[in-house]
Amino acid sequence: MMLAGLGGLGLFAVGCTEKRTDLLAPRPEPDWPRVPTRPTTTAYDRAIALPPKPHVLTARPQSAAPVSSRRDPLNARPRSRWTRAGAVAGRVNPMNGVQRITVHHEGWHAVWFDDERRTAAHLSTIRNIHVRDRGWGDIGYHYIIDRAGVVWQGRDARYQGAHVKNNNEHNLGILVLGNFEKQVPTTQQLNVLHRSLRALTAHYRVPVRRVYTHRELNPSQCPGRHLQPRVAALRSSGALA
Repeated sequence: MMLAGLGGLGLFAVGCTEKRTDLLAPRPEPDWPRVPTRPTTTAYDRAIALPPKPHVLTARPQSAAPVSSRRDPLNARPRSRWTRAGAVAGRVNPMNGVQRITVHHEGWHAVWFDDERRTAAHLSTIRNIHVRDRGWGDIGYHYIIDRAGVVWQGRDARYQGAHVKNNNEHNLGILVLGNFEKQVPTTQQLNVLHRSLRALTAHYRVPVRRVYTHRELNPSQCPGRHLQPRVAALRSSGALA
């Protein structure tokens, strides 16, 4: 999902890079991976410590047919905790029902922070890049799972996301924060991803066989070599039934 020609931050942000890759992953070991020791503070950590200057869009989204229920099956942290902006009118399409779910990693820099303040600032940065630089109607994903295992509300599920090129129709997008080519997801992220997928497949009546990763729908490294086999194991083990 990376677009060529973007300058600076926008070139690398949010990140499911679409390119040909090996779609087969080895069967994972039964234990979750251990979380690496957090590195010392870097320039990247300092750069995202404070929110960027807000780029607030106040336009209301277009009306669209609601999904089967307005109740959030994940009871996610509301988007009001990280942005005051709504979807941009004229840039979103109605979902008209969820029929599949796709898991992503961020694929940008490795993410080591897990506090609310920096996570909120990071989500605001992602949305600004999606809206300002890519011309999308909102942040591309419907849910985001941070390093502490907290689920954040992204794009309203009434509207199609922007997370799998040519495959966004009826497709709910879940972003797990981090670059899982370079790091491993935390135990909290893996446990919450498991519970979230179970809740969403039950709520929307999505068959387990229609839970995907990005690379299974489009050529991509996403969701990274350390998360791809975990999602595959959740499907094959019956853990989502």
